[in-house]
Formats: sequence, C-alpha cells, structure tokens
Amino acid sequence: MKILIISSGVIPVFPPSYGGLEEVCGNLAFSLDALGHEVTVVAPSESNINQFGNIKLFDCGPCNPNAHEFEKNAYEKYKGNLSEFDMVHDHTWRKYVYLAKMENPKLNVISTLHGMLPYRIPPPIPKPCMVGLSKDHADRISAGLGINVKHVYNGINLDKYKFNGKDSRNDRFLFLGRMTAFKGAHVFIDLVKGIKAKGDLVGDDILVEDKAYVERLMDACNEYPDIKYWGGVTREMTSEFFQKAKCYVMPCTPGWEEPFGLTVVEAMASGCPVVATPSGAIPELIEHGKTGYLVNYLADMDKFLYDEYLDRIKAEDCRKRAEMFNKENMTTKYLELYGQVLEGGW
Repeated sequence: MKILIISSGVIPVFPPSYGGLEEVCGNLAFSLDALGHEVTVVAPSESNINQFGNIKLFDCGPCNPNAHEFEKNAYEKYKGNLSEFDMVHDHTWRKYVYLAKMENPKLNVISTLHGMLPYRIPPPIPKPCMVGLSKDHADRISAGLGINVKHVYNGINLDKYKFNGKDSRNDRFLFLGRMTAFKGAHVFIDLVKGIKAKGDLVGDDILVEDKAYVERLMDACNEYPDIKYWGGVTREMTSEFFQKAKCYVMPCTPGWEEPFGLTVVEAMASGCPVVATPSGAIPELIEHGKTGYLVNYLADMDKFLYDEYLDRIKAEDCRKRAEMFNKENMTTKYLELYGQVLEGGW
C-alpha cells in the first residue's frame, strides 16, 4: 500500500529528545517500510525519518511549538496530495483530514488520538475510523463522542532499550515525564524525600502550561540535593536512565487518565520495575506484583518503594511484558485496521 502518516509539528520524527507521538509515528513508518509498503510521513523540516529505508518526508516547515498552527498550515500543503494514497493515517490533534474526507468520501482515512479527548462532538462524517491507544482510552473516546472506537497499543523499538538486571542498577528512583502537575513530579519529590532516598527528575520543561510549576520543582530539588533536576534530555539519555534506575515512579494525580503510558513500557523493556497509580491505561500495562505495583492512592505509594517490595520484581518478567508492546505488534494491528477501513470502516 501507499500510506501517508501525518505527525504533529511540535517535535521532529524521529524526536532527538523525548516525544511520544512522534516516536510512535516513526516506529510505525519504519515497520511499514520494512514490510514493503510505500510510506510518506508529514513532519517538520528537522525530521530524519527519510534517512531510514525508503521512507519519504513530506516537509511542512520547521517545528512549531504551536501544534494547531503547524497543523493548519501543513494541511494546506498536503491536502492536494491525499488522493494519491491508499491509506491516510492521521496522528494530529486537529484532524483536518476529516475535512478532506467530507469533500472526497473515497479517501481512506484512519485517525489515532494521542491524548485525552479534546472534542465535544464527533467528526462530521459517518464512519470516522478513530483509534485510541488502549482499551481504556478507546472506551473514553467512544463514551465522549458516541462513536465506535478501536484501540491499538503503542509500540516501541526494543533495540533502543538495553536490558539490565537488579544487581546492575543504582540506588536512585526515577521520574520521567513532562513537567506538568497532573504527571505528579511534585509527588515524586515528596515520596523520595519521605523515604530519605535519592532520585532523578527528568522530562520536558519547555512545552508546559505552567512555568511557575517548573520553577517550584527546581527549588524543591535545590533544597533536597539528593534529587537531581535534569529537565529535558536526549532520547539516548532517557534509555540510560531506564537502564540504571532502581525503580520508575509514575504518580499521576487524580483527574488525569493516562491514554497509554509509553514510559512504563520503556522502563519495563530495560528490566526496571514500575510503581504507578492506576491512571487510565496503566493497569493494562503493569502486572501488579510481577512487573511493578499499581497503587490506588498517592499517600500509599511510599511503602512499595522499599526493597521489601522491589526485590520481588524480576527484571526478566519486566522485559517479557514489554515485548508485547513492540513496534511490530503495533504495525500488525494497524494493518488489520487499514484492511477494515478499505472494507468500509466502522
């Protein structure tokens, strides 16, 4: 098939630093190309995806922190080419391809949503063929819009994550996520301080809503030097953190429903146990007591950070669980859905 994958425009594909949506688009394009499909990716100028296999880059200009502005301008550039493709796979936020589908019902369009539901009404076409990142995510989209929604788990490139056993790890806990309150970076600081441990605070602090929150995190780390504030780092460094950390902690706060949890899979791929709140899709990823722990209340998370619990988690079990969420499985599932779209959609 001739397939167009449309990424957002905030971060390149592949992302040089951390970026979930863009990494997934790159992994999908890479795997489809390896299977012999003709793949083009709509992405910013800084992208390197066209350096892999026979993948083509549809350059829509430089990265823009305003995703909506980039997507609107990009649509004006690629909309005239959409009919050239057997399948158009939209990963953007604004979903402009639905406008093209309204004008040309023969277009084969599938759309993946990568965040919590931002829309109040369904797309204005009979069969939007929308996809969530997990069962929980798909159910929430379906309930919010009143449409049938499928799900495909995100897939990682396992080769990027070096497996490490417990004896090769350090004594530092890890938080890795965007520095926003709902991800719980402040909770992580309190947890690590409370058990008098050491930790690393890693994640993007540029594309955030509240810069004052970031400053408070930095101040808290300065007051407790056993927690080091790193901010955004390269993709390679994130893999090293997962490889070396004692435990990955994901204390999402009430109100946030995690659509998937890519970092959870990345941690497990490295053999790193995960302690997390059961936010959204997280229970679909972690096997409680085997690859980590699901803790209902933030106030109860600290006890699972002690060796009494962490020593029960085997690195081999974590890796085995992560292998279920590889890029090949993701691609196989999307190809199945592409077939359903070609047969009329859902």
